[in-house]
Amino acid sequence: MTSHLARQKHAEERLGAALQQMNDAIRDVHKSGIDVDISTLTMHTPRGPMVQVDLKAFRACGAPPVLRLVEE
Repeated sequence: MTSHLARQKHAEERLGAALQQMNDAIRDVHKSGIDVDISTLTMHTPRGPMVQVDLKAFRACGAPPVLRLVEE
């Protein structure tokens, strides 16, 4: 059985690798003439707020897409 600390360490390593991959991808699309709009989303879970990242890409020669809020 995996200990709680081992699971946390593994999750932190995965997050670090994912962040590096995301930054590499953003750098690549930027070099190709595409800009990226990054925003955060907060989801509410039983453990409390959980922040996630949302990415939108658009051509650098145009304005960013209109972002709209969806109300439930």
